[in-house]
Amino acid sequence: MPRKPRSLKEEMDRLTTELRERGSTWAEIARELQRRYRLNSRQAFREAHRYTQERVVEEWKALWPSEPFSVRKLGSWEAWPGVSGNEPPVAGLNRLARIYGCRACDLIDGEDHTASDQNANVARMRNTPTPPSPVTVTFSDIKGILPLQPLPGPTSSAELREREYEELVHAFTDWATQMNRRDALALIGAAATSAYASPLVDRANADEARRLAMAGADPDRVDEATLGHIQAVLRHSMRQDDVLGPHAALATVLAQQQLVVSLLAAGVSERMRGKTLSLLADIRRCTAWMLFNLNDFRGAEHHYARARDAAHQAEDDAMCSMVLANWSQLATWRGDPRLGVEHALGAIAWGQRAGSRLLTAYSCDVGARAYAAVVRRTARGERRKDQTRCFRLVDQAQRELHGATADDPGARLVPFYGQGQYLSTKAGCLLDTGDPAQALQVAAGAATGIDPAFVRNAAYLRLKIAQAHLELREIDQACEHLGEAARLAGRNTSPRLVRSVIETREKLSPWHRTRSVAALDERLHAARLIA
Repeated sequence: MPRKPRSLKEEMDRLTTELRERGSTWAEIARELQRRYRLNSRQAFREAHRYTQERVVEEWKALWPSEPFSVRKLGSWEAWPGVSGNEPPVAGLNRLARIYGCRACDLIDGEDHTASDQNANVARMRNTPTPPSPVTVTFSDIKGILPLQPLPGPTSSAELREREYEELVHAFTDWATQMNRRDALALIGAAATSAYASPLVDRANADEARRLAMAGADPDRVDEATLGHIQAVLRHSMRQDDVLGPHAALATVLAQQQLVVSLLAAGVSERMRGKTLSLLADIRRCTAWMLFNLNDFRGAEHHYARARDAAHQAEDDAMCSMVLANWSQLATWRGDPRLGVEHALGAIAWGQRAGSRLLTAYSCDVGARAYAAVVRRTARGERRKDQTRCFRLVDQAQRELHGATADDPGARLVPFYGQGQYLSTKAGCLLDTGDPAQALQVAAGAATGIDPAFVRNAAYLRLKIAQAHLELREIDQACEHLGEAARLAGRNTSPRLVRSVIETREKLSPWHRTRSVAALDERLHAARLIA
């Protein structure tokens, strides 16, 4: 049972820590502190950061050494509008906002007199936003970004479902009133797409799938060309995911999955059944990969399991290897690297059985990452065996990669995997096992070998380089590479990647008063990655 806080200050510190770990922003934490402890906004933001007034003054002087500031002046600003306080100037509020990571207007508890504006009252009655109101999301805006497929419901009544749909959209609209238009639409679109892919929403029963197939194609006519077309759409969607992120491609992949499921349910010829099941496994694997990058780990877990089942039914050894290799990455990322090792070893075995040196190399690659994560979580005196296993797999990956030929049976499944990605993994393993200097040397070779079309891979390499510089206390270089990772995250809008950028930035907190970190924060703010 946790110890009861000894003071109000300790209680607020605990609350801040808990909310921050849940992913709350500084503004959200400050609002909660205001609500619970009756603080004004300037006090609340300082307490949210767990700063003393002396600490705020130190931050100020580090950023603006030529501008005088004191605890007494800060105290008077925090006391305003009380009789002992002084009104803070706009310039001062701008600088406090920089220190607290918020907007200057967040630091003012202003009055709202819009009720005296007759035009504003008329506009409210018409349910339309009034400038400069942040309410800029309309029914038609949201309706246009939700998935084209109907939302699930307990009834087949079109009228009832439409009414529920409108209620859902209006609920979204009400919620979005305090958000920037672009952020609200992006978030709603991502949530709706991810929800549609959820394993809790498997819509098509056998009868519905059969009707879809009959309407779309005659199963007896499913041939190599038909499957080839679906495969081409899938490959194109995966390239979209590589460049733009999962939001841009998931809806298309889900539509292809529904099509293939309907064909199988209606019955394909025995000659084509194995190939169709193999294609379904690939589609489900790609769905899981995109959900993984949307941070929907439970959904990804579900689709990887279904992809593995389809691959086994198809007796496709190469696909089994690829699914397990991807699944290994998910397990390691979720904090279970031992399960990651288990999946990776299975992937190696299936890759070897398929006769694919490329898939074997890639499986060794993800296995090395899993072992490196085991090392990172293991007590120092017990690391040696797992570290040896990690680099044994690194070496095996290199041998398999160099021995692969152009007609390798796994080539189409790992178009991204080559010398650059191999070196990126080796650099990450060196970093995780405590050799950042060597990691930087290896990463230099990886940077020239990764195809820039694989934006997310290039961004993660930059993150590894930034982390290596950070461990070596080379803050300027760490900020430079983290800023480049942030720029790439602006192109490939993967929530997993964005989270990685933010987590790496948080490791720079001890140096946040330096010019390089301040400049980095400006880049992150411009990229809309931080408030």
